[in-house]
Amino acid sequence: MIDPAMPPLDPSLCWAMVDASSDIFFFKDASFTYRYVNRAFCELFGIPAQAIVGSTDFTAFPASSANRHRQADQTVMASGQPQMFEYVVERDDRSVWLQVLKTPVMDQTGQMAGVVCVARNITAQKRVDAQNRQTLAVLERDVAERAEDLRRANQELRHEMGERRKAEKALEESHRSLNYIFENSPIGIAFVADRVVRRANPRFHELFSLEQGKAAGLSTAAFYLDQAAFEAFGQRFYPVLGRGERVDTVSVMRRSDGVHFWCRLIGQVLYADRPQEGSIWIMEDVTDRRLAEEATLAAERLKHEFMDNMSHEIRTPLNGILGMAELLGITALTAEQQELIETLKESGRTLAALLESVLDFARLDSGDVQTRRAPFSVANIIEGVVNSFGGAAIQKGLALTWTVDRRIPELVVGDGGGLRQILAALLSNAVKFTETGTIAVVATVEDQPPGDMATPVPSVVLALAVRDTGIGLAPDQSETIFEPFRQADGSKTRRFGGAGLGLAIAGKLAQAMGGRLTVASMPGSGSCFTFVAPYERPSAAALSEPEQG
Repeated sequence: MIDPAMPPLDPSLCWAMVDASSDIFFFKDASFTYRYVNRAFCELFGIPAQAIVGSTDFTAFPASSANRHRQADQTVMASGQPQMFEYVVERDDRSVWLQVLKTPVMDQTGQMAGVVCVARNITAQKRVDAQNRQTLAVLERDVAERAEDLRRANQELRHEMGERRKAEKALEESHRSLNYIFENSPIGIAFVADRVVRRANPRFHELFSLEQGKAAGLSTAAFYLDQAAFEAFGQRFYPVLGRGERVDTVSVMRRSDGVHFWCRLIGQVLYADRPQEGSIWIMEDVTDRRLAEEATLAAERLKHEFMDNMSHEIRTPLNGILGMAELLGITALTAEQQELIETLKESGRTLAALLESVLDFARLDSGDVQTRRAPFSVANIIEGVVNSFGGAAIQKGLALTWTVDRRIPELVVGDGGGLRQILAALLSNAVKFTETGTIAVVATVEDQPPGDMATPVPSVVLALAVRDTGIGLAPDQSETIFEPFRQADGSKTRRFGGAGLGLAIAGKLAQAMGGRLTVASMPGSGSCFTFVAPYERPSAAALSEPEQG
């Protein structure tokens, strides 16, 4: 409710308050036509305000997204009650999850005037939820909210005013809409001048356990832990506001009942050239999120400690087993005993390789990896890796070939060891799953790098393809082949062994090197794995460093 004792809210102040909000605000009339959208709406969907105002969802969005909007609007208008919705909205190449509070608006005659909508972008939260289901339910939420600006909509309205009567009517209608938004916002909003609250919405009062209407006139010192915290905040952030910059921080605040909580505060002055006229503050209780982040960090630390400890605890007895097997193998043994010893050693080496793969994947998955940058020869690395698989290919009767595009420089700067590891994983996979035919390694230069790939200058984009005539992959297998512990044949009776970590490690390593690893395949027609990554052309200083490969 609006405090009747307070003077009418200045429309420019209303626009400025909405302008500083991190939420998306928009209003549709009873015919489902957009009448107001804020800057957050425009930036999220990449559409100018003038292109959406006056149109419907079916004009601005695909039919699937427009239908979701329309069904939600119809539900709210039919019930006459505010309702919360969560759904996916798509536009061009963007797909976002929105949490939308839709509130019906009645005109002075009691007729349905439209729907006021306050939305949050919860795409990150949905992504974290999905990831947590795959990683032992470890919470990791990072719901980011941005303060957005509605002053532009107000300015556009003023530009459209042709005469005073129409201008006054438009301002009156916008004033009403902003009041609805201000009063029903799910986040706390306050106007502060001289560090005293001048105006606050109902959610702000709830946030600080205040009776409605009691915030106005209070010094903001009442919301800090103590006087020292109040002064420290001012010394740190008010100079930032004075420069016309935005403040976005998280701090421990105190409610009127003495309870402490973590609060996200977003502040911005009304006018950059007149900061003394006050500022708008958006406040949100993020205690649960903060605790979840701390729990996630603790879980990550525990996982790293576990992997370090387990690697030591497994390696020690495993090395002992392999060592004893080597010693036992040089003693006088029967042919059968010697065969058993060789089986024992081979099993031990396989287990050691599996352990290294698991540890490599764990390091890459946690981002705990650093790629090297040094000059190396692409041709030398390809030749060395191909030669190491030559014997295995010959044993299966396979033709193994390799070619290097002449446009590839003799030396490039990057992680040659990473390239070697990726190529080894791809060749190992090709030899394993190819019974007859050929395996070809082809290195070329990409003339136009992918648009989302950062390339150094001067640079060369290397494309390394490994083609085979093996069993191939079904479309659903191609989508998951780079996930850990995935096999082309996942049954217990599969013909081909392995833990399913080689391609997962190669994929993670490709990302760490600023590149990407893709596959094109059809069942029975073989596969083509392609690694694309940018490399620098070596400078004179780089050529003096030791060469890899």
